[in-house]
Amino acid sequence: MKREFISAKGVTPESWLCVDCGVNTAPGYPTRAEVDAAFGVLSNRESIPLHFGPESEIYTVRNAVWEKTGLGRYGGCLCIGCLEKRIGRRLRHRDFEPDHPFNSTPGTPRLLDRRGD
Repeated sequence: MKREFISAKGVTPESWLCVDCGVNTAPGYPTRAEVDAAFGVLSNRESIPLHFGPESEIYTVRNAVWEKTGLGRYGGCLCIGCLEKRIGRRLRHRDFEPDHPFNSTPGTPRLLDRRGD
């Protein structure tokens, strides 16, 4: 039986590197190409290992906040510092997308501070 190809395009960014400063916002997290490659070899019962730790800055902000960055949806990643530079202010707890799973993961002290954790 032929397997249907599944792609993470439009769901996972091409890279987790901050488009402004180049810092890896998600060390231990696969790129889109790596996710696509894994989908091609995994069985339906397997999953892709993901790592969230104190060096991660994986988050989701509200659409209105992200629009102020000038990046389109899935137009790249920004570390917290570069996002704040682009929008011209410090992030607040209410800027983060409520109930999004990324907003309850471990992260850098800076990210946790902005989320109010």
